[in-house]
Amino acid sequence: MTELSSGPVHGEVSERWATIASMYLGYATFMVLRMIPTVTGASMRDDPTLDIDLSDLGLIFAMGTAGAVVGKFVGGLAADWVGGKWTFTVGLLLTSVFIGLFALSDELGMFQAMFFLALLAKSFGWPAMAKIITNWFSPQQYGGVWGVLATSSRVGTLVATMALGALLAVMPWRYLLMVAAGGGILAVVYFAFTLREHPSSDSLARDNDNQDSLLASHPLNNLWLPAALWVFFTSRQFWLITGSLMGLTILWDFLLFVPLYLKDTLSLTVAQASMAASAFPLGSLVSVLAGGYVFDRLSRRQAARVFGLLLTLATSCIGTFLAMPHMGLAPASLTGLSVALLFLFGVCVAPCYYIPMSVFAIEFGGRHSGFLIALLDAIAFGGNFLFQLVAGKIAEHSWQHFMAVLMAVSVASLVMMFWFLWGEAGRRQESVSSRP
Repeated sequence: MTELSSGPVHGEVSERWATIASMYLGYATFMVLRMIPTVTGASMRDDPTLDIDLSDLGLIFAMGTAGAVVGKFVGGLAADWVGGKWTFTVGLLLTSVFIGLFALSDELGMFQAMFFLALLAKSFGWPAMAKIITNWFSPQQYGGVWGVLATSSRVGTLVATMALGALLAVMPWRYLLMVAAGGGILAVVYFAFTLREHPSSDSLARDNDNQDSLLASHPLNNLWLPAALWVFFTSRQFWLITGSLMGLTILWDFLLFVPLYLKDTLSLTVAQASMAASAFPLGSLVSVLAGGYVFDRLSRRQAARVFGLLLTLATSCIGTFLAMPHMGLAPASLTGLSVALLFLFGVCVAPCYYIPMSVFAIEFGGRHSGFLIALLDAIAFGGNFLFQLVAGKIAEHSWQHFMAVLMAVSVASLVMMFWFLWGEAGRRQESVSSRP
């Protein structure tokens, strides 16, 4: 990661690392809570006391995505108005409560409602972190900081899929959900006291003041939100990154279906399928940290080539999944190949999903950065919601058809990401040349 300051003093660096650590652990907890219902999906489908099939699970996931869309707007406004710390902490508390209520549900409507509310609250986390990062770090450090923090999402997903997923072999799925919810509430108490909105040391406060004076010249800082929205909606860059994010969100949520896919096509047990699916977040954990570090050192045209190559490899992974039933491989070979493909898929998708959008939102949004990052996510999740409404039915009919649709989405996302990053070089050059 880029250095956290130029000419750092030990106390200053410690203060900044403590802030990163608090956000890191907090967002990892968010992701554990977000993933636990999907990890338990196969067990819910097999539960004789419930009448839930793949289509029903798809509807539950879709309602969660709808909640995430609403939560992006609520969380973005809250972060801009009341600050990142309390938006983050309250969001984690509400997510924990609603996951606990999800564990107590016993009918489809209740599962949908609780997952809707849980993901609504979970969506507070990312825009809240954007505001805290703006308070603590300079623009030259955004990519590296986001790269570090984005790995927290993967750590949380790994904990949910590998560690907690393995507990399904010895623990009922409802108990597992309650354990996750209880851990979330304990984390809330800790972060309420440790997470800080602004630097406290004099030198960091001066750095922050200098950064504020630089940001004061941002063209959107003197605009009210409706006027800023007009700027967003008339920007080609906004729509290109939004379109790519819609595709990447759909690709990312393939993880929701991976345990079911592996169980149905390779005849793995629920616990084995959940643990094998952890190859996806493990791969993304490796790449997103390096991706943030590299992104800060690439020109946007260089980034367009690198991220385009990553998404080309991701598309190839999906194509290989599509061809696997016709390869004539033994079950053990299919399992090993699936794990390798999921690892590579995670390596390729994660930095494209997290870093360009997060950096763009802070650079382009100015004082409306919290709302912009929420808006980008919300529109992307809206497209994913529409996909999830039919995804379960497509998978129920044919996993081959499901993978073919996923491959088409990947190609579209690749084209728009390349076009966006290439256009960012021109936008950033225009921004520099227009400064007095």
